[in-house]
Amino acid sequence: MNATDNQMHKVIFDLGSDIWHGHSTESVWATNLGSGVYRLENSPFFAKGISFRDAVMTSQVEGQIKVVGLGPKSGHSTYRILVLQDKHDPGLFAESWKPLEHLGCSYEHGNFGYQLYAIDVPASVDIETAYAFLERGEQKGAWDFEEGHCGHF
Repeated sequence: MNATDNQMHKVIFDLGSDIWHGHSTESVWATNLGSGVYRLENSPFFAKGISFRDAVMTSQVEGQIKVVGLGPKSGHSTYRILVLQDKHDPGLFAESWKPLEHLGCSYEHGNFGYQLYAIDVPASVDIETAYAFLERGEQKGAWDFEEGHCGHF
């Protein structure tokens, strides 16, 4: 697929073997920009060092589009919020999330036997303020979080 198109495709990240979550790969939606370059159209749950709207270099391997390198960065950052099923308090989560939402952050949610949120912090959002709100949510017991990629310039 060398020509660009308007369709989204799944690109596959190899996550290696030293992983806490049990997944060896992750697929992320991306737009073909041509010449094997794709732009990510959602935030990764597990892949590190990459964020929404970043570009990746790919290669076709056995009918799949595999990520083989990283391209230009978008300035977005990715954080992961983990909420264990037995600790999930929807009210506390909503209360702690609201300031991040007001900043312009968004999330994608997945249930993997635990609640996992892939948080997108757009380039226009002050990263230190967003990080402080993530820490505050953790201190209140709403979640645990980790940095997947800080792409702010």
